[in-house]
Formats: sequence, structure tokens, C-alpha cells
Amino acid sequence: MGFLLSSAWVLVGCISVALAADSNLSDLYPPLWKESPGQFPLYKAQNGKYIIDPWVYTDRMGMYKILLKQTAVYFAKFAPENEQNILWGLPLQHGWQYSSGRLADPRRRTSCGYESDPLCISMDSWWADMNYFLSVLPFLAALDSGILEISPDEVTLLQPSTDQIQFCYDVSACRSSFPQIINKWRAFFQYVQTPSSTFEDLLKHLWDAHTTSLRESIKMFEDRYGYYSKEEANFGKNWAEAVHYLAASRFPTTLIRSHIFQKGLPPRILTSADIAPSISNFTQLQNTVLVALNKIGDMSTVTGSLALATWKVLMVTQAAREQFLKFFETMFASFP
Repeated sequence: MGFLLSSAWVLVGCISVALAADSNLSDLYPPLWKESPGQFPLYKAQNGKYIIDPWVYTDRMGMYKILLKQTAVYFAKFAPENEQNILWGLPLQHGWQYSSGRLADPRRRTSCGYESDPLCISMDSWWADMNYFLSVLPFLAALDSGILEISPDEVTLLQPSTDQIQFCYDVSACRSSFPQIINKWRAFFQYVQTPSSTFEDLLKHLWDAHTTSLRESIKMFEDRYGYYSKEEANFGKNWAEAVHYLAASRFPTTLIRSHIFQKGLPPRILTSADIAPSISNFTQLQNTVLVALNKIGDMSTVTGSLALATWKVLMVTQAAREQFLKFFETMFASFP
């Protein structure tokens, strides 16, 4: 148990950051942020409805961009330039999935996600399918909450060419199929609009919605693991488990912190030859994060929910969470 807790602290420490001034925050934005639509009129329109294809990278990223823009006014009290908006973690994570090749067809049976069709998001990608529940469903919940200032009836989401039954495409269907996810994200966006909202409680609502999205969807795509090497499949499983530890610590997914966090993630899909901490073309930080993730995954297998329950007890107070993050901001600086 002690080794698990040590690994978890190392993991979150690796993705914490000693905040430093950055001369140009736009340099931290995810890939193709500028090219992605940031308002509804920039999407195609048909029969009075905006048409969004969530299986195109820039269309899905555009949904995040709209969320960031529409919520900016509510996060202005925490920092200028929307830097403290805690929704930044979602598009930055999606950008890492894109740049690392994790949105492409893992079986290479199609050109989806490769040079001839680089913006395509594959339905066979475990990462893309899991991300659907952290992009489309939050977006639909935001529509339902009124924060986007247009009716859900004014937006049409295109369906994938296969496996349509595993996804939902409008507020009504998503509320029927995945009520807990929609309700948690709707509660988050409603709280965002509360004048008395605090940063700590915003994080609580965000992570509640995020972890609910994972719990409700992860079993649906277990067949996708078989499309990857054992190392990549384990990384995906371990990463999903580690997110619950991040949630318990209420890791602040702001722009600068999330950008630094990306540096600890593997820059490409893992192969059977990639054994951390000895992956030669990975940084020391990336190797360390993979080792910590492996230990968390191992302990989860051995102890079930006990390890995470213990971690949640340790992180129960705001003071403990603040001390935890401050301690590892210093630790992070030790990596070259």
C-alpha cells in the first residue's frame, strides 16, 4: 500500500508545475487550435442547424473551443486571458491524443488519422471513443444548461459510419442513455454560472463529471484493447485508473499546468519493445510517469478499490491537497 501511495505521489508530482511566467499563452494551445471553429457560425449549416462532425479532429476540438470561450467570463475572476479555466485539460488532452497518433485507426485497415486523412478520428481508437464521452457529452450538457446561449435543437451531430449504437448524438438521447454523465456535466456548467462559485468547488464539480464519464463508458470499449500492443493497452487502462487519483487530489487543470502535464505523457503509441524506464527515445520524465502508472495499475489489480479509497482519505481536506501539490511542484523541477 505504501508503494502505491508513493507511486501516486510521484505521478501527480510529475504532472504538477512550478508556475512560471509565460510570455505568450497561445503557444500552449493544442494542435490546430487556431484552425478549429470557435463559434457556431463557423460550422457548416443546413436547414437552420449547425452541423458538427465529432469524428473530425478540428470539429471535435471546436466544441472545446466554444466551451472555453463561453465560460471565459466566469473564470476571469481567477486570472486574465482565461488561463485559470479548468476546462483546458480536456482540449489539451485531446491535442496530445492527436499529436501522438492515438486517434488514428489502430489496425491500419483504413487511412483514418494518417497522412492522407490526418483529421479523421477512428471509431476503432480506444482513445477516441473514450474521449467522445469527455467532449460530446460535456458539450451537449453545456447546451442543455443554457451556458452556450443557443437551443440544443439548433445543433446536429453526425453519426460515425459504424458502431452508432454505442454513442448518443443529442441531449435527449444522451440523457436517456447516459443520465449520470449528462447530469454531472450539467451540474458543473450550472455551478460555473453561480456568482459565488469558488475555484475549489469548481474543481470538485469538474472531476465528479470527469470520473463519472470514465466509469460509465470504459467497459463499452474493452474490445479496442486488442487492437494495440500489450504495453499500449496497459497504458490506457492504467491511465484511466490514475485519473481517479488526480480527481481525488483535485488537480487544477488550468492552461499552464495542463501544458506542463503533457510533457510527461508518451509522445507516440507504445510498442511491444517499449519497457519503461528504459525507453531510449522517451524523456526521463516520460519513463518515470509510465513506471508510476504501471505501479498504480498493479496495485489496483491486487487491492481492488482499497488503494484508491485510501488515497481519497489522504486527500480529503483542502489543506492536504494544497500541501500535496506544492510539495511536488518542487519535485517536478528536478526533471531535466
